[in-house]
Amino acid sequence: MAVKIAQRHPVSDAAEPALLPNEPRVLDAARQQALTEQHLLAFSGDLEALFLTLRRRVDEPLRRACPAKRGKAYPLGQCLEISQAVIQHLAGLEPDGLALEARHGLRRLQAFHQAGGVLRQVWGDLRGDYFQNALLAGTLYVDVANDTVDRAKPPVEILPFAESGLQAIADYRHFARVAAGYWRGRAFANHALPALAAYFPLLIVTEDGFLQCQSACDYMLALNARAGFRPAEAVLRDAPMNASLFSTLRRLLEPLALAWPADAEAGRKAALLHCRRAREGSAAMGRDAAVRAVLSVNRQLARHRVVLRH
Repeated sequence: MAVKIAQRHPVSDAAEPALLPNEPRVLDAARQQALTEQHLLAFSGDLEALFLTLRRRVDEPLRRACPAKRGKAYPLGQCLEISQAVIQHLAGLEPDGLALEARHGLRRLQAFHQAGGVLRQVWGDLRGDYFQNALLAGTLYVDVANDTVDRAKPPVEILPFAESGLQAIADYRHFARVAAGYWRGRAFANHALPALAAYFPLLIVTEDGFLQCQSACDYMLALNARAGFRPAEAVLRDAPMNASLFSTLRRLLEPLALAWPADAEAGRKAALLHCRRAREGSAAMGRDAAVRAVLSVNRQLARHRVVLRH
């Protein structure tokens, strides 16, 4: 029996808010804790053997596909890619060919799943230091990419979720604080691309000049939409963005023939208007179109490096 990864997030009862995509929170915690204790907690060594086996199977294909990301050698910075690859392999994994401990780990996980245990991919702020993708198996935090910030760490870490330090991103200011430390970057309100700003209100520039609109992850998009685009609106109310950066963006994105505000203050006003229209359901651009547009923008920006003037 295959282990099913929850893609659609479990529906909550009236006492708990529904989960956002990849939200690091345990729904129906009492039941999931009981199932974790029954099927998983005493067998963490078998589970670790299983996930280490999966890491060994995905490492070489991933390393060949992307030997370095943002100038850092694999596996640094590739927690999303590793987590997704492990999930994909786990879904079709058969016990044949597995070493004894890993086979036992798979059977424990299968029994957990069959009894109603939930296995999900989660994402969030890990101890205030960086963004991390991981798995949540009942009430166990399973990090299959534990070495993607510090290569000296073991590749797999399993511990109670309550002890992991993984927390949900609260809003775009929280996102910007983590990004500033993890990516060594500066955050600016997106007053340059007002038609996209309701969905992508931040521009992050790293110390090595890597510039991107943020964030296209499902969790941030859903968080923002559920709150009526007020999280985006809150950062877009800031003072007009850096004039030098505004001019640089206009130059770098010229090949895309985008509509452009006269200046950052005009972009600020237009961005706030787009937030109100998105909240009212009258925005000219919906979520999917905005995602497609920002991916095009970010691909164009990725071709260049930016030096900010203070």
